[in-house]
Amino acid sequence: MDRRMFRLGAGLALVVFTAACAQNPESPMSPSATETSTAANPDGSTLKVSAPVPVSPADGAVADSVRPTVTFRNATGRFTSVALSYRVQVFNAAGAVIGEFAVAQDGSGQTSLAAEADLAFDTEYRWRVRAEFSGEAGPWSSVWSFKTPQRVVLGTGDNVGPPRNISFNEAYDILFAIYQAGRWDLTGRSSRDTLNLYLETAVAALHYGHGKWNPRGPDAGWCIKNGGPGRPQSDDVIARCDTRDAWDLIGGIGGSNPVWSPSYIGRLPSVQQIYPPRASTLSRLP
Repeated sequence: MDRRMFRLGAGLALVVFTAACAQNPESPMSPSATETSTAANPDGSTLKVSAPVPVSPADGAVADSVRPTVTFRNATGRFTSVALSYRVQVFNAAGAVIGEFAVAQDGSGQTSLAAEADLAFDTEYRWRVRAEFSGEAGPWSSVWSFKTPQRVVLGTGDNVGPPRNISFNEAYDILFAIYQAGRWDLTGRSSRDTLNLYLETAVAALHYGHGKWNPRGPDAGWCIKNGGPGRPQSDDVIARCDTRDAWDLIGGIGGSNPVWSPSYIGRLPSVQQIYPPRASTLSRLP
């Protein structure tokens, strides 16, 4: 699944909102599609498709991170044979539009859009989406909300420095130290979920900071990645969130004799999603 990126704030790719874009999210447009006329429906839609259906985060749920991915089922209808695009609107809790983003339809039946920058901690956001084609727009989906997680508060006595840039060499040393101290089994005796959990937990110490393993301060530029559309998280690759530069850490992971042999593998292609680790994994650090 191709997960595109969105950014909130002054650097939006789309900053000019039409009257239709500024509607109050508490009164979303009707989901009915035009069937017999090119004139606008009462909800303002002119494209003969259904409204997309939000999938995740679940309505009212707490997102896994402050860089959430919104996912929706594609619109269906008379024009499903053409390459639709989608417009996603993001609102604050008061109902004001704070971001508007375009994303191409994914052929899997679901399309996703991921944040490329951290949102505020412990904050409610709302979003909706509609299909578009050649200047025509379908009906808006229902409005769903999610809340970002609370900022991780480390235990008493943990002093973590301010945000900073962590080099790959330092990042590698921290990841290896966590591996040794936690006695993680990265051989074939462990499940893929266990291998993934080690990497996510260790990268969380880089991304968020940790009083024991990364007390000098966090670097939110370190992320993990998936293996491509529809594939799970990688178990031994870390990447820079902004540049997509990536490093392979362990040769033969999941085999009989994994060996730590870090190597730079270049910049990852756009089909591979890069995302931050879950802050909740910090609780698993030794």
